Amino acid sequence: MERRKFIKNAVLASAGTALLPELVQAKTASSKALIKDGKILNAYYFRAHTYTIVPRQVKEDLKWMADLGTNVVSVAVLEQDLFAAVENIQIICNEANKLGMKVFAVPSRWGGMFAGAPKVPSLFSVKNPRTWVLNKDGKPLTNSISGVISSIHYPETKEFFIEYLDNVFKTWDIGGIIWDEPKSFIKDYSKKAIENLGPNADLQAHVKATIDFYSQINKHIKTNYPKIQTSMFAYSNLSDMIVKEAAQTQYLDYYGCDGRPWRNEDGGQQEGDGKVLLGIGERYLKEAKNAGKKGLWLIENHNMQMTDVKLMDKRMQEVLSKDIDQLIYYYYPRNIENPEVAMNILAKHLKKFR
Repeated sequence: MERRKFIKNAVLASAGTALLPELVQAKTASSKALIKDGKILNAYYFRAHTYTIVPRQVKEDLKWMADLGTNVVSVAVLEQDLFAAVENIQIICNEANKLGMKVFAVPSRWGGMFAGAPKVPSLFSVKNPRTWVLNKDGKPLTNSISGVISSIHYPETKEFFIEYLDNVFKTWDIGGIIWDEPKSFIKDYSKKAIENLGPNADLQAHVKATIDFYSQINKHIKTNYPKIQTSMFAYSNLSDMIVKEAAQTQYLDYYGCDGRPWRNEDGGQQEGDGKVLLGIGERYLKEAKNAGKKGLWLIENHNMQMTDVKLMDKRMQEVLSKDIDQLIYYYYPRNIENPEVAMNILAKHLKKFR
């Protein structure tokens, strides 16, 4: 018997066979009744209880989300979590299942090629320097957050992603994968990249190669785990070329961007120049539809002072008026001046999404 089925059966048995199935069915039906037109309201539940674990707090957190209408909870999965936080994530999966919520996995910092949490180097990349993306001068390309980035052009990189995804799906009851802020829309001068694209390839050629890599990984998911939903979002302020090319990623269900929930002219503290949803970020919703995909927005409601919270409050109704199929928000995120006030204001608006 698979591990997660064993745990689920054990939980059912311990709670009493006469009553628990009816309770689970009632809770599931209640949560599913909130679903409107197949839309997803997704809570980013990042690093909560993956090292410190308090089961009653997980129950309280997920109940708050479900009462809001949330039907997906997303957990950041580091490479290390596959051996260091197995039971912790399992508890989240168990509680989500009781409420009729799906759990999506966000592969975090894998190969240095995606965002997620926390801000750490990739274990794979550190151990496989042959795969590093290089600058034109032959030195490793690095960023200030997670260090080196592994190149899409090395077979080891693809093998790593497939192996770790297979382990994720075998370990937990996961309903979707989210590719969070790809870091590979860059020029790569590693040996394999030059062999495949030539030494003078332009940025668009590199972006197309990256999209092909993502498509291959998504194909593996859809071929072997057809019920898994695939999502990808990038910075809202990327160039039009990248926005259009990335929309062509194959075997992808949801496509979109992340950014502050207001307009660029509103000011506010931004996570990047022009990294906002309204206006600039709307390009992604258009390109998603053009490519036959569903549109996704992630609200960057982290790292906010009260002045930013007030701006979010002002613009949220406009955000919700857009044609969004999957809306993601951070649940009690990092670096908030007044977390309770900020979450209550956000919740007031999110209840109207579904």
